[in-house]
Amino acid sequence: MKNLKYFVIFMVSSATFILAWSGHEAYTYLVVRSLPIDVDKLIPITHYTYQESRLYNEKYYYTEDFAGTRKFFDDLGDGVFPPDPEPVDGKIPIWQILTIYAQFPDFGMDEGLNLSPLQTLIGNSQGVRHMRYKLGPIEAFEGDRSFAYFLNMSREAFKKWDEYWGYRFLSYAVHYLEDLFQPYHNLPGTLWEVLNGLFDKKVMKVLNNAHYTYDNYLLFLIYYSRHAEDFREIIRRTEPRFICKDPGKLIYEVVMYGYYKFSEVHREVKSAFSGILETRVPSMDDFRRLENEGKLDKLLKITLDIVQTMTAVLKGFLITEISKLVQAS
Repeated sequence: MKNLKYFVIFMVSSATFILAWSGHEAYTYLVVRSLPIDVDKLIPITHYTYQESRLYNEKYYYTEDFAGTRKFFDDLGDGVFPPDPEPVDGKIPIWQILTIYAQFPDFGMDEGLNLSPLQTLIGNSQGVRHMRYKLGPIEAFEGDRSFAYFLNMSREAFKKWDEYWGYRFLSYAVHYLEDLFQPYHNLPGTLWEVLNGLFDKKVMKVLNNAHYTYDNYLLFLIYYSRHAEDFREIIRRTEPRFICKDPGKLIYEVVMYGYYKFSEVHREVKSAFSGILETRVPSMDDFRRLENEGKLDKLLKITLDIVQTMTAVLKGFLITEISKLVQAS
């Protein structure tokens, strides 16, 4: 109970607004376009007809289709990657549904809600649904349940022969699966840092900035790094890995993997960005400079391992799930 008290006090005082990997849309596009299945198949856009048991911020829970509008695409890189063509005769390909909506859960639908007393730990309901913290004996938040919920919604849609919403709900599930591969979604810091942060706001700021920094590192590698094209090609060429047919066991393995990788990621983020994290989140220019100085080499090696594992697991999951969903419809 004493550890729980410290954890609660720390998280209330830090009140971080948690996001996820930056670049969900670009990363998911690279994964989906390299699947050995027909992702070019055109799917008729259908109306939303679902009664859901999950509470949302209705202002940001959009149900219309946004293909061709780039509504959910940040103006990154050349401003046109990944592609977002307009519908053809009211239809869009599977890859486009999965690409557009993989980033959708970060655009407000989980914000400003009264979900659980636990949300007071982080100051916002967003993190409740996108993380799964494990700090010593303390476990909190429901990112794993978010994945399971939308996977079930996808399966229900396919049972109704509604492929559009089947794939759209599946893209939401993909978002949360990707989130839980991000180690900072499994731990906020070391136990010592968390306890020290009770008395030192500088420690809290470093932890917050470290989280955002690693979120943005994936975006940097996809769009701005001198290794960007090689990095994209690694994602394309990574072979699928079929580790578990049970979605509950799968997401548990993902959470534990992110938890396991935290210490080395956290160590290298603090080392590479020392002097910056105390005051702010690094800019893309900071990333470029540090990369050119060779200070991101170790972090790149660790991140490549995480991204290849994430990509292999995600491809295996999508191949298995899409095959089941197509058969069910």
